[in-house]
Amino acid sequence: MKKGRARKTNDFKQEPVLEAGDSDFPSLNKISESRILFLIVAATVLVYGNSLSGSFVYDDTKQIVGNPHLHSWGNAFRAFTSDVWSFQRETLSTDISPAYYRPLFTAYLTLNYKLFGLWEPGWHLMNLLVHVAVTVAVYFLLKRLSGNRLVAALATMIFGLHPAHVESISWISGIPDPLAALFYVPSLLWYVRYREEGGGKWLTASVVAFGLGILCKETPLVLPLVLCAWELTRQTSKPRPALALKQIGRQMVPYAVVGAAYLMLRFSILGRINWTHPVTAQVPDLAAWMTVPFVFVSYLQHLIAPFHLSLIYGTYFITSVTDPRFLLPVGVLASLGIILWIYRKKLSPQVWVGIVMTVAPILPVLNLKVFHDEYIIQDRYLYLSSIGFCYLVAILILRVARKRAAMAAALSVVVLLLLGASTILQNRVWHDSVALWERAVNYSPNSWSTHYNLGVAYLGRKQYETARIELLEARRLQPNQAKVLNNLALAQSGLADTAGATENLKAALALEPGLLEAHNNLGTLLYEKGDYAGAKGEFSLVLKRDPLSSSARFNLARTLAAMSDHAGAVREYEALITKEPNDVAALYQLGLSYAAMGRKGDAITQLGRGLQMDKDGARSSEMRQKLEQIQAQ
Repeated sequence: MKKGRARKTNDFKQEPVLEAGDSDFPSLNKISESRILFLIVAATVLVYGNSLSGSFVYDDTKQIVGNPHLHSWGNAFRAFTSDVWSFQRETLSTDISPAYYRPLFTAYLTLNYKLFGLWEPGWHLMNLLVHVAVTVAVYFLLKRLSGNRLVAALATMIFGLHPAHVESISWISGIPDPLAALFYVPSLLWYVRYREEGGGKWLTASVVAFGLGILCKETPLVLPLVLCAWELTRQTSKPRPALALKQIGRQMVPYAVVGAAYLMLRFSILGRINWTHPVTAQVPDLAAWMTVPFVFVSYLQHLIAPFHLSLIYGTYFITSVTDPRFLLPVGVLASLGIILWIYRKKLSPQVWVGIVMTVAPILPVLNLKVFHDEYIIQDRYLYLSSIGFCYLVAILILRVARKRAAMAAALSVVVLLLLGASTILQNRVWHDSVALWERAVNYSPNSWSTHYNLGVAYLGRKQYETARIELLEARRLQPNQAKVLNNLALAQSGLADTAGATENLKAALALEPGLLEAHNNLGTLLYEKGDYAGAKGEFSLVLKRDPLSSSARFNLARTLAAMSDHAGAVREYEALITKEPNDVAALYQLGLSYAAMGRKGDAITQLGRGLQMDKDGARSSEMRQKLEQIQAQ
């Protein structure tokens, strides 16, 4: 026999996830893989279709609508040298969010703004496309991990429809987790291909994808834990533990290097690696640790029974070992640990990998002092974990199929229908701010902040009386919150209660003299009353403390124009337009001030620019009439 070159092998082999395979469902063999993927994608798009009509909600109003940095392509590059919320330091808000380093997320927002402006369906469509892309990638990953097309198809369908993803998809600013998954999933897949097939290109691709994933969000830093679990479960030989860990450690070196480089870059930009929320900074460490079992079990509950989900769940830190919210979760976790220990030798490698894929991405969010106590459970953090969970569910259902194929098929249909229906209903919760905060109030009726946010949502709808009622409830629960009084004043102003609005704005400023938004709103009230001198004083005060405030500068310019100081108004409008060249309202008012000064040519130029960019029909009609009048003079 002719001798040939020995083929290189390794200590890994692909084992089927089940003794039974596609043969348990003969009809599956008649469906091509492309059709399976089509069905998965079609079902995913179908259940998330009603998210496309959703509005900007929650942080969207600040991160997208109120973010002037998105107007420039340069923001995509600036994102690598600044934190996600850097733009907010140029606004009137004193409620500055934590410093996150997620440059690819910021680049994604910038791209979407350039594509869609503030057209909400476009933003929602992009979020859905990202989820669909991740879903397809999950199919190929699980097919590779399981060696079973049916397991991959069922798990991926469950993943595509799972309601816990609504927060990441229907909420536009919740996209960092799916964006990270867009790289996390291929990174895991390509690593497995590298170890099973060889080829440095797969390792390179995996490491690069890992780096891109953590530039979307920090969670993919847990990927090496999943890779180590896969390595340990795929060994056919049993080397000494120290030797096995050494071998696996060598494989993790590229990921460790990339992770360390990311942390160094993060530290250089943010000045820190971690962040503690000011509200929870005073919470004892013991209380935070005692709350971890409750949070972890709650996440498992939301994966298993994802119904009636919310942005807020009325959570708080646990301070007593006799609290049922401590005892019950500890009991559940202890029971699960005992069960896993008893059946440790009967669980397949795929099950162990699925468990690690589920648990590892939850670990970073168990650092509870990063969060406000009302937000220690957030369903968007389940996006990566749900991949492993859906894998486990599919394995469980297909084990049933080994003896009862019809039962397994019926169970699969029931699970998918329940998940799909729940997702459709959950999309409605995130459809608009009122629906979102009504659900939150349902879970946390004694929280002043939920009533406050619901009141602000009603303000956005100009339902001033309903807003006033919610804001009064927020004031009852928390009398000394300046921002509650500030927004209560806006509701009163909308109801023509100028005296009440003025009183509450002054009360807000007495509580928090540095609340620039209240100064700006008080100036607006004074302007509407015709007290231009008083309004000028308020706007000037805001600009003295915050020279970058576009809102205050526009209001000051408008006030100066009302005082017939058009030269001063032009100066302020020009400064504003230098910073925001596409501000149509400023261009319009600048044109009018130019006309009042007799600068006809400049007036025509600015009004023409405004007309070219304006998308507000009523304002465009008014602007066109003014332009025609000026041209006719």
